[in-house]
Amino acid sequence: MNAPSAASTASRLPQLAIDGLPPTLATLVAGNVYIVYAAESPARAALFWNTAAAALHNGPGNVLSTREDLQIVDALRSHGLDIDGVGALHAQANLCTLRALPGRDGGEVLLEALKALADQCAQPESAFLIDGADAFFNWHDADTLARQGAQLASWCAGLTHAVLLVVSPQETQDTSSEGVALTSALAGFHARFAGAAHLRQTGGQYMWEAAFWGRRGAMLADESLPLRFSEESDRLMVAGGAFAKSIDEGGRLAPDEARVIVSRDAVARERELPSHWEVVADNDAVVAAGSHAVAATVLLAFSDSAQLEKLAGQVYALRRGAGPALKIAVREDRIALRYQAVMRSLGTNLVVPRETPLARVEAMLDELQGQVFSRPLPADYMTALSAVLHSEEVGYINTPRFVELVRDTVHRSRAIQLPNVLLRLPLLPEVAHVDALQACHMGRAGDLCTACGDSLYTFFFSCRLADVSAVFQRVFQLPPGDLFRGEVRCGDYDSIMTLLETLEREMTSEPPLDYTQWLAQHSGSARGSAGSEATSASTAAADETTLSAHAGGATAPAFGEFEPDAAPSSTAIPRAVPTPAILPFKARG
Repeated sequence: MNAPSAASTASRLPQLAIDGLPPTLATLVAGNVYIVYAAESPARAALFWNTAAAALHNGPGNVLSTREDLQIVDALRSHGLDIDGVGALHAQANLCTLRALPGRDGGEVLLEALKALADQCAQPESAFLIDGADAFFNWHDADTLARQGAQLASWCAGLTHAVLLVVSPQETQDTSSEGVALTSALAGFHARFAGAAHLRQTGGQYMWEAAFWGRRGAMLADESLPLRFSEESDRLMVAGGAFAKSIDEGGRLAPDEARVIVSRDAVARERELPSHWEVVADNDAVVAAGSHAVAATVLLAFSDSAQLEKLAGQVYALRRGAGPALKIAVREDRIALRYQAVMRSLGTNLVVPRETPLARVEAMLDELQGQVFSRPLPADYMTALSAVLHSEEVGYINTPRFVELVRDTVHRSRAIQLPNVLLRLPLLPEVAHVDALQACHMGRAGDLCTACGDSLYTFFFSCRLADVSAVFQRVFQLPPGDLFRGEVRCGDYDSIMTLLETLEREMTSEPPLDYTQWLAQHSGSARGSAGSEATSASTAAADETTLSAHAGGATAPAFGEFEPDAAPSSTAIPRAVPTPAILPFKARG
């Protein structure tokens, strides 16, 4: 029998299953050793088992794995090769399990297995693809590791076999002496190899990072290529770079990117759902299913403000566990999710507004495909959540307390860029504080107001500047032009702090009165005499000279208990000299 020609030998050498790499950089050349470091992931499975399936089917090829028999069969079947099918395996292909022997040098055991297979049934110049060879090398002894690598390379060169090792990555990022020693040991281990690469997930995307690859003019050094999964199969493809000019920039971040896992509570009001959505019992079930996903989309439900802490923990757990390629969406039901900035800081890609039609929800989820979450995560979710924990006080509070609470809230909100708005509302000359505050009805905890000098001050917690007008209309029962000369809006950290400093100086030069007790009494008497003719001339006069009837809420223990000052007298409030407002509500006659 004639020896196989070089051309026929080259044509049957296996290639790495990464579409878009040129053959010179994907072919496993006979007589060389190549190593790929890859953690267990869909990308590692796609690389090795697609490469192995092609080698076994087209042959001759030799595939060895440290997995159990049934696991090997299932892995090949899931990547397109059913070894029980007629003609599935090449006549000269070999599929074997591999085991380390306790007490023996792993490198020697591996070489003995390869030699036995080569002597008994492996074809000359065929390739050996080895999955999970970690246990056969001494990673913590530089001299032994270098010797094992040299012995393997020498055997390959002598018998002109190619060997591909796919192993778990060895941690070399440690800056300690151990980390530096391991880095040096790996360099010695690779000294006689033809290629060394790392398949890693970085920022939600798989990357092919080749330290070096190929010989005889086909050297690739220190190249990093982004990878995708083909739309039609689970094969890897180069998504960009010099070697992927003919490859579509599309593809999937992971094989499960088309998967959508939905909480039943998020779609409870819908009659029909997309057929490919996986509906599970509740948010907890979504977390359980999504924790094993890579790039799928999950849809959580939010219908109760009491859920906030639990929802924050669920979002954080998903992002931490599944990584940045997972798409996390929250759908509002009945109430709006007030703290969207918190959810974004913890890992949410999207908040679906309440009453959004299902067709639009599906479109919004589709638009997330290909996205990768890039924000840094806090050390724990309670750190971010603490930025939105606030006093239960609402409505009017005295000015010193107002300054204290607003400053503390804005400081904590800054860490997660939670928006807040502070307004200064200069009163019309004919309008008393009581007139404005009687028209002010705040109901959200954390929203506060006070009065000092010639102005009313309102603080809207977790509110964007773009939403102030709508919130203002809900809070004030009269047109703003009937109460105020204009407004000064502060929506960023620096401007809010500057306005608070101005308010403190005004408060120091002309101490404002505290009407907490009077407001509480006035509110109670007003409820008791509803519908009666209890309004007298003296009461009307008092109303014109004191602050309004909007009672403050309970004080949260986290902020300490506050004892209100004595009720104010009915003397007239001194007014400061009016100052021009930035945004006038209406022209003055």
